[in-house]
Amino acid sequence: MTPEGTEPHRMANSRSYLIMRAETEEALKLTDAWWEEKRAPGYVRIQPLDLKEIEDFVDLYNRCFLASPDPFCPLTSEEARRLDSEGIFVARFAGKLSGFIACFVEKQTEPIYGEITGIGVTPNRRRKGIATALIKRATQYFLDAGVDDVYCEVYGENIPSQMLIMAYGFKEVGRREMPLSVPVGPEAVGELPSGKIMRRLGLRPRAGYETCRDI
Repeated sequence: MTPEGTEPHRMANSRSYLIMRAETEEALKLTDAWWEEKRAPGYVRIQPLDLKEIEDFVDLYNRCFLASPDPFCPLTSEEARRLDSEGIFVARFAGKLSGFIACFVEKQTEPIYGEITGIGVTPNRRRKGIATALIKRATQYFLDAGVDDVYCEVYGENIPSQMLIMAYGFKEVGRREMPLSVPVGPEAVGELPSGKIMRRLGLRPRAGYETCRDI
């Protein structure tokens, strides 16, 4: 998400999301520096999402955010099967899915830019270097795509996520305010509280989830 059109102050009836930006090469250097001081555990493996494991990915996605302060809509198997798996990587810890990162390259702009549209680690596997390994893989993916700048959005009340992202060179460049309630239906397109994954799926807020936000 580019910083244009953002509001500098939070509105009382909205949720605030920080728009962060980093230079891809700087982010990769910082992840490399982290691993120089800490031995990368051999039992952490990062690999592209295999759509044959989509049910396991749905479980992973939902477990990552159930214990997070971020508002989110639980992902369903039907929705997940419509995902384009390109740019989505998963982490295996001791052979089990324990985290994911979703990357998107916007090629319709000049210059092109990258966006981390979602990152999560299951609560019982945090603080083990998994998020760093995922970010390192993402930055390499962006470099291979010719991306110089990478953006991401962080929920304003999710301090741990802000600290994680800032550790790898991301700086706040704007804010996006999302209303606490949104209209539902075809006429609501463009007003939905949605991240890139939700927009790519073409999802709409579901009954009972009108005020949530998909990553």
